[in-house]
Amino acid sequence: MSQVEAGWSSLTPHWQACLEESWQAFCEGTIPIGAVVIDAQGQVLARGRNRIYADSAPDGQVCQTELAHAELNALLALGVDQGDRREWALYTTTEPCPLCMGAFYMSGIRTLHYGSQDVWSGSVNLLGTTPYLSRKPIKTFGPGETDFTARRAESSPVPNSIVGLGIAWYMGRSGGRVADWCRRMEQFNPAGVQLGFNLYESGELRRWAEADLPAQQVFEVLWQRLERGV
Repeated sequence: MSQVEAGWSSLTPHWQACLEESWQAFCEGTIPIGAVVIDAQGQVLARGRNRIYADSAPDGQVCQTELAHAELNALLALGVDQGDRREWALYTTTEPCPLCMGAFYMSGIRTLHYGSQDVWSGSVNLLGTTPYLSRKPIKTFGPGETDFTARRAESSPVPNSIVGLGIAWYMGRSGGRVADWCRRMEQFNPAGVQLGFNLYESGELRRWAEADLPAQQVFEVLWQRLERGV
């Protein structure tokens, strides 16, 4: 089966929600990362997105600060006595940074899924490095292990599209400068980085954001581009 044959409808609802949050973040001019918390039945309990450069945030979440990360906002949206967090899972489009790994670990949630690897600031490897970070039986699932679809495929275009969106956003923010972290990402995810370069040069994403295109339409186009190798 083609990687994009089933399209958006093949994604699990929690991954659809993560991608919706990441696209909305891009549309608001901030880093395109989205996250959700689900319960044991797969119901979305909380949603969050990066709001570092956003003008507003829902009650209890944060914006206009370097700490306004997607995972942190999703966790802040949870009620204190909402249920047994050990049975819940945090899903995020991008491997959490040190801040978000710490918040996740301290939240009481025991399962983490991330849709793309971050070889610059990703910090899943912090688990087990200190006595405190070795106490809880945490389970993590990266791009090749997570349940993008109900019937898990051997490969998925989702990680590359997430990377491409992030690269395009950064280059737009920096005026086209290619930072060291971009080059490092290129070594591990050349297709995603090249997609990002192409999207920045074409200016398509900004036009799509101005046209208020839905996340479903945006990501399906990106997956088709990846399949064609352009």
